[in-house]
Amino acid sequence: MVPLKKDIKLVRSLQQKKFRNEHQLFVVEGRKMVDEALTSRFKLHSLYSTDSAYHPDKCHHVTKKEMEMMSSLSTPSPYLAVLHKSPETEQWPKTLDTAVVIMDGIADPGNLGTILRTAEWFGINHVFCTEDCVELYNPKTVQSTMGSLFRVHVHYAAAETIIRYLQENNYKLNGADMKGTSLYEYRFTNKEAIVIGSESHGIRDTMRQALDDNYITIPRHGHAESLNASVATSIILSELYRQKLHQ
Repeated sequence: MVPLKKDIKLVRSLQQKKFRNEHQLFVVEGRKMVDEALTSRFKLHSLYSTDSAYHPDKCHHVTKKEMEMMSSLSTPSPYLAVLHKSPETEQWPKTLDTAVVIMDGIADPGNLGTILRTAEWFGINHVFCTEDCVELYNPKTVQSTMGSLFRVHVHYAAAETIIRYLQENNYKLNGADMKGTSLYEYRFTNKEAIVIGSESHGIRDTMRQALDDNYITIPRHGHAESLNASVATSIILSELYRQKLHQ
């Protein structure tokens, strides 16, 4: 199948949030990511490759120049897929009984993507994002998840809605903060909601009011001012998982 000019125009337009929202589509690039996309819960819209042997039954075969026109990467991959957004970003899980992570205003796409990878690594299946978090389908977020967005369920909502839902399900909200109980002294419960604040503002007032002074801190032994949000999440989830193993 040969791509039309309108196909190239559509794929290029999906680099912008406005058009991702308009078409309810997003782009995945790279052989590993595209292979995973094809077997994921996300519905395929179109598939492109410079590899003529790659899924010849459903793939638009393109030239290297055409792929460069479509790609958002500085070094384009030979494989690119356009997927329909998943409605799960708007749906709430019917049952929930394991630890979850809440992203409060995370603005950096690389951080969000890395946090989703980390969550999956430690067996976290649900991540909640306040409405002002960076978009899940931002190309930088998608690429930095390295495929975890196909398996981790991400839910966007107002902070108040997230708080109410988790409290109604008997979750304990606990915020990562510079001042709080040492991570290595805190004992996690099965229904733990870890709140990670934004890179520049930390946890905001709405979330803080719901935390009721429940904070955990990663002990500092050096002189660094702070930790990157994704690094802090990795350390916290590692300790949570360690405790789970020894229960």
